[in-house]
Order: sequence, then structure tokens, then C-alpha cells
Amino acid sequence: MLLREKFWLWGHPEGIYNNMFGNNQISRMTPMEACAYLGIKNVFMVPVGTDLNERQYNKSFRRLNNVGWGYCFFCKKYWKFDSVIDTIFENARNFPNINCVAFDDYKLEDIYKTVPTDEIKKVIDRLHNEGPRRLDCWMTLYIKEFGDSSKEDEDFQKHIDLMDGIVMWNWCESDYESIPKKFEIFKKLTAKKRRMCGCYLYNFGESKPASSEAVKWQLDWYREKILTDEIEGVVLHTNTMADVDYEAYDVACDWLDKHGDEVV
Repeated sequence: MLLREKFWLWGHPEGIYNNMFGNNQISRMTPMEACAYLGIKNVFMVPVGTDLNERQYNKSFRRLNNVGWGYCFFCKKYWKFDSVIDTIFENARNFPNINCVAFDDYKLEDIYKTVPTDEIKKVIDRLHNEGPRRLDCWMTLYIKEFGDSSKEDEDFQKHIDLMDGIVMWNWCESDYESIPKKFEIFKKLTAKKRRMCGCYLYNFGESKPASSEAVKWQLDWYREKILTDEIEGVVLHTNTMADVDYEAYDVACDWLDKHGDEVV
């Protein structure tokens, strides 16, 4: 397998972050265009609470290897999980590269505490057993959300244990030097789970463009973790600023040009 085949895009509807998070430029790049631009073959498509034609996006993803759909856990519209799952199953029957689901922002504002773990377990059991094939379930987890309180980590462990995989993210770029320390805690929390790490190509946490230094450092560090089998992949965020000349995107493209065809 080539290294680039272990990279995913965290995709959003095109233009959704125009004039937001300090970005005053107008983007039109779709998730599929961003996959082609970056040279990667996997996507998590996350509507961010918007209504969209999922079939049209899935048709655009036809040539990708793996497609997952992500749902913002804090969005109340997704709390009726049965109807959401029925839609996922319908899409999966028509598009064989759909093989997973992701719960985005799982810990945001502690809303997860209002949803019984038994209900989440039923959702995951349905994803595993009732669709056209097994669909794995992923969760996003920020480094600011663990590692500071052992009691809180212990309480949250039951939610991690429900998942098939966890994607570790750093929200504020200025915290990136703490990633190695937090990753050691992350490994303990996610023992026997699938793991990936996320890399922001725009610094949403501090509402400004990502720095070339931080992006390159993360990509180099995550590459080493792939080579040592500590993670299985990297998720790049996102298509919505990819075509407006932010330097970090050029760095990511150049990095994948250099390393993407390495056999791993």
C-alpha cells in the first residue's frame, strides 16, 4: 500500500466556511476536487448540520477507495438516530465504497452525557449488523479533551470502548508541540482500537491560516506513527479553504508529492 492511500479528507460542503473563522476569501472547491488536488483516495463527508443531496456527493466519490459519512454529535437533528441510519444504509447499498460513519465533536459541550451509552451501543450494533455490510463507527477526540483529569478520562472510557476507531485532533495550532505527550495518553485510552490523527490545514482554533512549520511537523510526525503501526492513517481538514492560496495547503501537496508514493 502507498502512504497516500492512508490519507483521508475531512470534507464539508463547498464554501461553507466562506467569511468565517477569520477567512475572508471565497472558496468553491468541492470535497472530491480536494481529494484530487491533494492526491488522496478516502473521505469522511461531514455536512455540518446542513441539508444536502447525499447521493450527488456519493456519485462524485465513486472512484475513491473509502467513504465515511460524519455527523455532528451535538446537532439535535441527528439525535433521531434510526432515521439517520436508514439513510446511511440506503446510500451504502448504492455505493459500495461507503464503509464507515463518524461522530464529529463527540465531547463538545458535554452533550454526549445526555445520550445514554445503551442508545449509542444500539446505533453501533445496527451499523455493524443490519446494513448491506458492516459499517465501522469512528469518533473525533481533541487533545484538549483528554489527559488533564484521570477521573474524567475514566468516565469517558466507556464511550471510547463503544467505538471501532478514534481520530485524534489538535484544535489550536499553537498547542501542536504537546501532541507527542498527549498521543501517549491517547494510545492508552484507545488500546485495541483503530486510530488515526487529524491535521488542520487551516487554523480554525485560532481563526487564521495554518503555519507551514506546524503542518509539515505534523505530517512528518504522523508519517513516523504510520510506519511504526501506531496509527493507520491521517485525516486532512478540509476542502473549504483549499483553493484560496493558503500556504499550508501548498505544503501538504508538496509533502504528499514527496512521500505519498512510499510503500508502507
